[in-house]
Amino acid sequence: MHRHKIASFGKTPKLHSQPRPRRHGTSRGGFTLIELLVVIAIIAVLIALLLPAVQQAREAARRSQCKNNLKQFALGVHMFHDTHNEFPYAVINRKEGDTTNTYHSGHIEILPYLEQDAVAQRWDPTKARNDSTDDDGDGFTNQMLQGMKIPTFLCPSMVLPTMRLGPSSDPNENRGPSSYIFSGGTRNPNLHAYTTMIDPDAATIAFDGAIIPVWSKLGFPAAQANLKPTKMRDLTDGTSNTFMLGETTFRTKTSAGGPYGGLWAWGYVGYSHGTTMQKLNEKDANQVDILNSPTYGTFRSEHVGGAHFAMGDGSVHFINENINFEMYQQLSTRAGSEVVEF
Repeated sequence: MHRHKIASFGKTPKLHSQPRPRRHGTSRGGFTLIELLVVIAIIAVLIALLLPAVQQAREAARRSQCKNNLKQFALGVHMFHDTHNEFPYAVINRKEGDTTNTYHSGHIEILPYLEQDAVAQRWDPTKARNDSTDDDGDGFTNQMLQGMKIPTFLCPSMVLPTMRLGPSSDPNENRGPSSYIFSGGTRNPNLHAYTTMIDPDAATIAFDGAIIPVWSKLGFPAAQANLKPTKMRDLTDGTSNTFMLGETTFRTKTSAGGPYGGLWAWGYVGYSHGTTMQKLNEKDANQVDILNSPTYGTFRSEHVGGAHFAMGDGSVHFINENINFEMYQQLSTRAGSEVVEF
Protein backbone atom coordinates (compact mmCIF):
# COMPACT_ATOMS: atom_id res chain seq x y z
CA MET A 1 0.00 0.00 0.00
CA HIS A 2 1.28 3.38 -0.94
CA ARG A 3 1.28 6.10 1.64
CA HIS A 4 0.19 9.48 0.35
CA LYS A 5 1.36 12.72 1.86
CA ILE A 6 -1.60 14.79 2.88
CA ALA A 7 -1.00 18.52 2.89
CA SER A 8 -2.36 20.37 5.88
CA PHE A 9 -4.03 23.43 4.60
CA GLY A 10 -4.22 26.46 6.87
CA LYS A 11 -1.00 25.71 8.74
CA THR A 12 1.98 27.97 8.27
CA PRO A 13 5.10 26.06 7.54
CA LYS A 14 7.93 26.54 10.04
CA LEU A 15 10.75 28.70 8.86
CA HIS A 16 14.23 28.13 10.10
CA SER A 17 15.70 31.51 11.06
CA GLN A 18 19.28 32.23 10.32
CA PRO A 19 21.44 33.42 13.24
CA ARG A 20 21.80 37.16 13.37
CA PRO A 21 25.22 38.51 12.90
CA ARG A 22 26.71 40.04 16.09
CA ARG A 23 27.16 43.73 16.14
CA HIS A 24 30.38 44.77 17.65
CA GLY A 25 30.27 47.69 20.11
CA THR A 26 26.67 47.35 21.29
CA SER A 27 27.20 44.70 24.02
CA ARG A 28 28.76 45.91 27.32
CA GLY A 29 30.39 43.59 29.84
CA GLY A 30 31.57 46.09 32.53
CA PHE A 31 32.63 49.65 33.49
CA THR A 32 35.09 51.66 31.58
CA LEU A 33 38.15 52.90 33.43
CA ILE A 34 36.77 56.43 33.62
CA GLU A 35 33.45 55.24 35.06
CA LEU A 36 35.28 53.13 37.64
CA LEU A 37 37.37 56.12 38.73
CA VAL A 38 34.24 58.24 39.06
CA VAL A 39 32.57 55.62 41.27
CA ILE A 40 35.69 55.38 43.46
CA ALA A 41 35.81 59.16 43.77
CA ILE A 42 32.15 59.28 44.83
CA ILE A 43 32.72 56.60 47.47
CA ALA A 44 35.77 58.48 48.77
CA VAL A 45 33.74 61.68 49.09
CA LEU A 46 30.97 59.85 50.97
CA ILE A 47 33.51 58.33 53.36
CA ALA A 48 35.09 61.73 53.91
CA LEU A 49 31.68 63.16 54.76
CA LEU A 50 30.64 60.31 57.03
CA LEU A 51 33.90 59.73 58.92
CA PRO A 52 33.78 62.97 60.97
CA ALA A 53 30.17 62.24 61.89
CA VAL A 54 31.12 58.74 63.04
CA GLN A 55 34.03 60.10 65.06
CA GLN A 56 31.82 62.75 66.64
CA ALA A 57 29.25 60.10 67.55
CA ARG A 58 31.95 57.96 69.15
CA GLU A 59 33.36 60.90 71.12
CA ALA A 60 29.84 61.84 72.25
CA ALA A 61 29.42 58.28 73.55
CA ARG A 62 32.79 58.47 75.32
CA ARG A 63 31.90 61.82 76.89
CA SER A 64 28.62 60.37 78.11
CA GLN A 65 30.44 57.39 79.67
CA CYS A 66 33.00 59.74 81.24
CA LYS A 67 30.24 61.82 82.76
CA ASN A 68 28.57 58.69 84.12
CA ASN A 69 31.86 57.46 85.64
CA LEU A 70 32.37 60.78 87.40
CA LYS A 71 28.78 60.66 88.64
CA GLN A 72 29.36 57.20 90.13
CA PHE A 73 32.56 58.44 91.75
CA ALA A 74 30.71 61.41 93.27
CA LEU A 75 27.95 59.14 94.59
CA GLY A 76 30.62 56.97 96.19
CA VAL A 77 32.02 60.05 97.93
CA HIS A 78 28.55 60.97 99.20
CA MET A 79 27.96 57.43 100.49
CA PHE A 80 31.29 57.61 102.31
CA HIS A 81 30.20 60.88 103.91
CA ASP A 82 26.85 59.37 104.93
CA THR A 83 28.71 56.55 106.66
CA HIS A 84 31.56 58.48 108.31
CA ASN A 85 30.03 61.96 108.58
CA GLU A 86 33.01 63.42 106.72
CA PHE A 87 34.49 63.38 103.22
CA PRO A 88 37.43 61.14 102.47
CA TYR A 89 40.79 62.86 102.42
CA ALA A 90 42.30 63.31 98.98
CA VAL A 91 45.46 61.73 100.38
CA ILE A 92 47.08 61.20 103.77
CA ASN A 93 50.84 61.12 103.98
CA ARG A 94 50.96 58.38 106.62
CA LYS A 95 48.22 56.20 108.06
CA GLU A 96 48.34 55.04 111.63
CA GLY A 97 50.36 51.84 111.70
CA ASP A 98 52.49 52.74 108.69
CA THR A 99 56.20 52.94 109.37
CA THR A 100 56.81 55.42 106.55
CA ASN A 101 54.88 57.84 104.36
CA THR A 102 52.82 55.74 101.93
CA TYR A 103 50.50 58.49 100.60
CA HIS A 104 47.28 56.50 100.93
CA SER A 105 44.67 58.02 98.61
CA GLY A 106 41.01 58.87 99.02
CA HIS A 107 40.23 56.71 95.99
CA ILE A 108 41.08 53.69 98.12
CA GLU A 109 38.75 54.92 100.86
CA ILE A 110 35.71 54.89 98.58
CA LEU A 111 36.41 51.54 96.90
CA PRO A 112 33.77 49.79 99.07
CA TYR A 113 31.15 52.24 97.79
CA LEU A 114 31.77 51.51 94.10
CA GLU A 115 29.42 48.72 93.04
CA GLN A 116 30.62 45.57 91.29
CA ASP A 117 34.29 46.35 91.68
CA ALA A 118 36.50 43.30 92.08
CA VAL A 119 39.37 45.34 93.51
CA ALA A 120 37.19 46.70 96.31
CA GLN A 121 36.23 43.17 97.33
CA ARG A 122 39.86 42.06 97.61
CA TRP A 123 41.49 45.19 99.05
CA ASP A 124 42.61 44.81 102.66
CA PRO A 125 41.93 48.14 104.43
CA THR A 126 43.93 47.04 107.45
CA LYS A 127 47.13 46.96 105.43
CA ALA A 128 49.27 49.66 103.87
CA ARG A 129 48.69 50.69 100.26
CA ASN A 130 51.79 48.84 99.08
CA ASP A 131 51.64 45.88 101.47
CA SER A 132 52.72 42.60 99.86
CA THR A 133 51.28 40.09 102.33
CA ASP A 134 48.29 37.86 101.53
CA ASP A 135 46.83 36.88 104.88
CA ASP A 136 43.49 35.62 103.55
CA GLY A 137 45.12 33.49 100.85
CA ASP A 138 43.01 34.79 97.97
CA GLY A 139 46.07 35.29 95.79
CA PHE A 140 45.91 39.09 95.90
CA THR A 141 47.82 41.70 97.88
CA ASN A 142 47.31 45.45 98.10
CA GLN A 143 50.57 45.90 96.24
CA MET A 144 49.22 43.82 93.34
CA LEU A 145 45.77 45.41 93.38
CA GLN A 146 47.03 49.00 93.31
CA GLY A 147 48.34 48.45 89.77
CA MET A 148 45.01 47.37 88.34
CA LYS A 149 42.82 49.49 86.08
CA ILE A 150 39.41 50.27 87.59
CA PRO A 151 36.86 51.13 84.86
CA THR A 152 35.00 53.64 87.05
CA PHE A 153 38.21 55.64 87.45
CA LEU A 154 38.96 55.80 83.71
CA CYS A 155 37.60 58.14 81.04
CA PRO A 156 37.21 56.26 77.72
CA SER A 157 38.77 59.22 75.89
CA MET A 158 41.93 59.31 77.99
CA VAL A 159 45.08 57.97 76.34
CA LEU A 160 46.51 55.45 78.79
CA PRO A 161 50.16 55.84 79.73
CA THR A 162 52.56 53.71 77.73
CA MET A 163 55.13 53.47 80.50
CA ARG A 164 55.11 51.66 83.81
CA LEU A 165 53.75 53.85 86.63
CA GLY A 166 56.10 53.05 89.45
CA PRO A 167 59.65 53.65 90.66
CA SER A 168 62.43 51.92 88.75
CA SER A 169 63.96 50.95 92.09
CA ASP A 170 61.03 48.66 92.89
CA PRO A 171 59.70 46.55 89.98
CA ASN A 172 56.81 45.32 92.13
CA GLU A 173 55.56 48.84 92.82
CA ASN A 174 53.21 49.58 89.93
CA ARG A 175 50.25 51.96 90.15
CA GLY A 176 46.97 52.06 88.28
CA PRO A 177 45.95 55.19 86.35
CA SER A 178 42.98 57.42 87.12
CA SER A 179 41.21 60.03 85.01
CA TYR A 180 39.56 61.63 88.04
CA ILE A 181 41.14 63.43 90.98
CA PHE A 182 39.79 65.27 94.00
CA SER A 183 39.55 69.06 93.99
CA GLY A 184 41.76 70.50 96.72
CA GLY A 185 41.19 74.19 96.02
CA THR A 186 43.62 76.81 94.68
CA ARG A 187 46.94 75.91 96.36
CA ASN A 188 49.95 74.30 94.75
CA PRO A 189 49.06 70.59 94.59
CA ASN A 190 52.68 69.64 95.30
CA LEU A 191 52.56 71.39 98.66
CA HIS A 192 51.35 68.25 100.43
CA ALA A 193 54.41 66.19 99.50
CA TYR A 194 57.15 68.80 99.23
CA THR A 195 55.94 71.09 102.03
CA THR A 196 58.71 73.60 102.85
CA MET A 197 60.34 73.08 99.43
CA ILE A 198 57.25 74.76 98.02
CA ASP A 199 56.78 77.32 100.80
CA PRO A 200 58.66 77.85 104.10
CA ASP A 201 55.28 78.35 105.79
CA ALA A 202 53.80 75.14 104.35
CA ALA A 203 52.85 73.80 107.78
CA THR A 204 50.27 76.56 108.21
CA ILE A 205 48.89 76.78 104.65
CA ALA A 206 45.43 75.26 104.46
CA PHE A 207 44.06 73.71 101.30
CA ASP A 208 40.82 75.53 100.53
CA GLY A 209 38.94 73.01 98.39
CA ALA A 210 36.10 70.58 99.02
CA ILE A 211 38.25 67.48 99.52
CA ILE A 212 41.74 68.14 100.78
CA PRO A 213 45.07 66.38 101.30
CA VAL A 214 45.53 65.62 104.99
CA TRP A 215 48.78 65.65 106.94
CA SER A 216 49.43 63.18 109.68
CA LYS A 217 51.77 64.51 112.33
CA LEU A 218 53.43 61.11 112.20
CA GLY A 219 54.73 62.05 108.77
CA PHE A 220 54.88 65.85 109.13
CA PRO A 221 55.21 66.75 112.82
CA ALA A 222 55.23 70.50 112.12
CA ALA A 223 51.80 70.44 110.45
CA GLN A 224 49.28 72.91 111.84
CA ALA A 225 46.76 72.85 108.98
CA ASN A 226 45.02 70.17 106.93
CA LEU A 227 44.91 67.83 109.91
CA LYS A 228 41.49 66.34 109.24
CA PRO A 229 39.10 65.83 106.31
CA THR A 230 36.33 68.28 105.46
CA LYS A 231 32.61 67.79 105.96
CA MET A 232 29.58 68.71 103.90
CA ARG A 233 28.83 71.60 106.24
CA ASP A 234 32.21 73.11 105.38
CA LEU A 235 31.07 73.83 101.83
CA THR A 236 29.53 77.17 102.75
CA ASP A 237 29.83 78.49 99.20
CA GLY A 238 27.12 75.99 98.28
CA THR A 239 27.50 72.39 97.18
CA SER A 240 26.26 73.17 93.67
CA ASN A 241 28.93 75.87 93.26
CA THR A 242 31.96 73.96 94.54
CA PHE A 243 34.15 71.52 92.62
CA MET A 244 34.51 68.13 94.31
CA LEU A 245 36.15 66.08 91.55
CA GLY A 246 37.59 66.82 88.14
CA GLU A 247 39.28 65.20 85.16
CA THR A 248 42.96 64.89 84.45
CA THR A 249 45.01 63.14 81.77
CA PHE A 250 48.52 61.91 81.10
CA ARG A 251 48.80 63.89 77.87
CA THR A 252 50.97 66.98 77.98
CA LYS A 253 52.55 68.93 75.16
CA THR A 254 55.76 66.96 75.56
CA SER A 255 54.42 63.54 76.50
CA ALA A 256 51.36 61.62 75.32
CA GLY A 257 51.90 58.57 77.50
CA GLY A 258 54.19 59.74 80.30
CA PRO A 259 53.73 59.63 84.06
CA TYR A 260 52.08 63.05 84.47
CA GLY A 261 48.51 62.03 85.22
CA GLY A 262 46.32 60.66 87.99
CA LEU A 263 46.88 57.53 90.09
CA TRP A 264 44.06 56.03 92.10
CA ALA A 265 46.11 54.41 94.86
CA TRP A 266 49.08 56.73 95.34
CA GLY A 267 48.44 60.32 96.36
CA TYR A 268 51.98 61.68 96.21
CA VAL A 269 52.16 65.22 94.71
CA GLY A 270 49.09 65.73 92.52
CA TYR A 271 48.37 62.13 91.60
CA SER A 272 45.11 61.86 93.56
CA HIS A 273 44.16 65.52 93.86
CA GLY A 274 44.33 68.63 91.75
CA THR A 275 43.87 72.37 92.17
CA THR A 276 43.04 75.37 90.05
CA MET A 277 46.49 76.90 90.47
CA GLN A 278 46.89 76.46 86.71
CA LYS A 279 44.25 77.22 84.09
CA LEU A 280 41.93 74.49 82.89
CA ASN A 281 43.34 72.13 80.24
CA GLU A 282 46.86 73.46 80.67
CA LYS A 283 49.20 70.85 79.17
CA ASP A 284 52.48 72.76 78.99
CA ALA A 285 54.42 70.69 81.54
CA ASN A 286 57.63 72.37 82.66
CA GLN A 287 60.41 69.92 83.44
CA VAL A 288 62.74 72.66 84.70
CA ASP A 289 60.42 73.96 87.42
CA ILE A 290 58.36 70.83 87.86
CA LEU A 291 57.10 71.68 91.36
CA ASN A 292 55.40 74.87 90.19
CA SER A 293 54.34 73.79 86.71
CA PRO A 294 51.13 72.16 85.40
CA THR A 295 52.90 68.79 85.31
CA TYR A 296 50.98 67.31 88.22
CA GLY A 297 47.61 68.06 89.80
CA THR A 298 46.21 70.12 86.90
CA PHE A 299 42.67 69.55 85.67
CA ARG A 300 42.68 68.67 81.97
CA SER A 301 41.05 66.17 79.65
CA GLU A 302 41.14 64.56 76.21
CA HIS A 303 37.76 66.10 75.36
CA VAL A 304 37.70 69.02 72.99
CA GLY A 305 37.11 72.36 74.66
CA GLY A 306 37.01 71.54 78.36
CA ALA A 307 36.64 68.92 81.08
CA HIS A 308 34.03 67.35 83.34
CA PHE A 309 33.73 68.30 87.01
CA ALA A 310 31.57 66.80 89.75
CA MET A 311 30.19 69.39 92.14
CA GLY A 312 29.64 69.03 95.86
CA ASP A 313 25.99 68.10 95.30
CA GLY A 314 26.97 65.23 93.01
CA SER A 315 25.95 66.91 89.75
CA VAL A 316 28.39 66.74 86.83
CA HIS A 317 29.08 69.65 84.48
CA PHE A 318 31.31 70.15 81.45
CA ILE A 319 33.38 73.28 82.10
CA ASN A 320 34.64 75.22 79.07
CA GLU A 321 38.41 75.63 78.98
CA ASN A 322 37.94 79.32 78.22
CA ILE A 323 36.22 79.95 81.54
CA ASN A 324 37.29 83.14 83.28
CA PHE A 325 40.27 82.16 85.43
CA GLU A 326 39.03 84.05 88.48
CA MET A 327 35.66 82.30 88.26
CA TYR A 328 37.42 78.97 87.73
CA GLN A 329 39.33 79.42 90.98
CA GLN A 330 36.24 80.60 92.83
CA LEU A 331 34.45 77.39 91.88
CA SER A 332 37.23 75.39 93.53
CA THR A 333 37.03 77.01 96.98
CA ARG A 334 34.63 75.69 99.59
CA ALA A 335 34.26 78.80 101.74
CA GLY A 336 35.48 81.81 99.78
CA SER A 337 32.14 83.66 100.03
CA GLU A 338 32.18 84.32 96.28
CA VAL A 339 28.99 84.67 94.27
CA VAL A 340 29.42 82.47 91.21
CA GLU A 341 26.99 81.81 88.37
CA PHE A 342 27.96 79.52 85.51
